[in-house]
Amino acid sequence: MMKRWFADSIFLSRIMKNATWLLGGRVMTGISSLVYLSIVTRNLGVTGFGTLVLIQTYIQIVIDLTTFQSSQAVIRYGTICLEQNNKVALQQLLKFTTLLDLLGVLIGLAIAVVLAPYIGSYMRWNQATIVQVQWCSLIILFTSVATPRGLLQLCNRFDLLALQITVPTLISMFAAFVAATLNAPLWGYLLVWLLSQTSGGLLLFIIGWREAWKRGMLKDIDWFAIELSQHHCGLLKFSIVSNFDSSLPTIMRQASPLAVGIFATPAAAGLFQVSYELSTPLKDLAQILTQSVYPELARLDVQEKWRLFVVLLLKSSAIAAGIGLAILIAIVCLGQFILKYAFGEAFISAYGIFLLLVAAEVFTMGNCALEPAFYAIGKPSFPLRVNAIAILGVYLPLLLILTPSFGIVGTGIATLSSTALILILNSVLIWRQLRQKLQR
Repeated sequence: MMKRWFADSIFLSRIMKNATWLLGGRVMTGISSLVYLSIVTRNLGVTGFGTLVLIQTYIQIVIDLTTFQSSQAVIRYGTICLEQNNKVALQQLLKFTTLLDLLGVLIGLAIAVVLAPYIGSYMRWNQATIVQVQWCSLIILFTSVATPRGLLQLCNRFDLLALQITVPTLISMFAAFVAATLNAPLWGYLLVWLLSQTSGGLLLFIIGWREAWKRGMLKDIDWFAIELSQHHCGLLKFSIVSNFDSSLPTIMRQASPLAVGIFATPAAAGLFQVSYELSTPLKDLAQILTQSVYPELARLDVQEKWRLFVVLLLKSSAIAAGIGLAILIAIVCLGQFILKYAFGEAFISAYGIFLLLVAAEVFTMGNCALEPAFYAIGKPSFPLRVNAIAILGVYLPLLLILTPSFGIVGTGIATLSSTALILILNSVLIWRQLRQKLQR
C-alpha cells in the first residue's frame, strides 16, 4: 500500500527527497536549539530569559512586517521563466525582488531604532536595555535573503538550504556555552543572537547567488532598475499580496509573547517562549513541506496537469497531518518530563500552554500544502483573506480578551482557534478553485 502511495507520483517522490534534506537540517537545528535553550534558561532564569525573549520578539516583529517575502515571487514567476527559457525575464525578476529585499531591510532598521524607546516604556526596559535593543536591530540588515532562498528552491538545491539552516543554531549553541562559562549578563546572550543571525543571513546570501551564477542565470545581467516587471503580468500585485499574507501569521507568532509581557510578567513570557520553541518542530516540518511542495505545484500549474495537482495536494496534506497527530500524542505523554529535565522544575508549569501550542501546530501541518497551492495557481489573495479573517478577526480579539484573564493559557486558546479556522477556510476555498479547473 505504501509503495502504491508513493509510486504513482514522481512529484511526490521529489517532494519527499527535498523534504528529507531539509528535515536533516531541522533535526540538527532542533537538537542544537534545545541545548541552547537549556543553557540560556538555566543561566538567566525565568525572568531574565523572558526579557531576552521580549527583545528578540520586538525585533523579529519589525523584520517580519517590513521585509518582503520575495521568494514566493521568485518561485512562481521564475518557474515560468525557466519553462519558457527566458533568461532576460528571469533577470528582470531577480532585480525586482532584490530591490524589494533591500528596501524592506532599510525601512525595518529605521523603524526598529526609532520605536525602541516607546516599546521599552511598555516593557519596563531601562535605558541601557533600550540601547542594546537598538544595536541588536542591526540584525535586520542581514535578513535581505528572500531572493537567495527562492533561488535555492527554484534550483532544487534543498541540500544547501538544509546546510544553511543549521549554521545559526550551531553558532548559538556554542556561543551560549561560552557566555555561560563567562557568566555573561543579558547583553552577552543578545550578542550571541546577533552573531548567529548575521552569520546565517550572510551564508544564505552567498550560497543562493552563487548557485544562480553557476547555472548561468546572472550571465550578462545589468543592474539597471528600469521596467523590472514588464515581463511578468501582475508581479507587483503578487509581491504585495504575498508579503501581507506572509506577514499576518507572523503577527500571531510574535504578538503572543509580546502580549504576555504586557499583560503578565517577563517570567510568563519566558514560560510561553519555552513552550513555543518546543512546539517548533511541527512548525519546522510544516515549513519543510511547504518549501518542498511549492515548486512542484508551480510546475504542475504551468503544465496544467490538474488531476496530478489535486492528488499531490491531498497526499501531501494527509502525510503532514498524520505526522502532526503522532507528535501530539507523544507530547501528551512526555511533555512534563521534557520540561522538567531540559529546563528545570520552574518550567513544568508551562505544560498546559505547551499542549495547546502543539495542538495548534497540528492544524498548521494540515495547512502546509494548501497555501502553496494558492500561490502556485496565482491566487495569493485567497490565503491573505483567510489569514486576515482568522488572525485579525479571531486571534487578536481572543488574545486581548483571554490573556489578561487566563494568562498564557488564554494565549494558547487564541492561537489554537485561529489555526483551526485557517485550515478549514483554506480547504474549502482551494477545493472550489481546483474543481473549476478540473471541469474545464
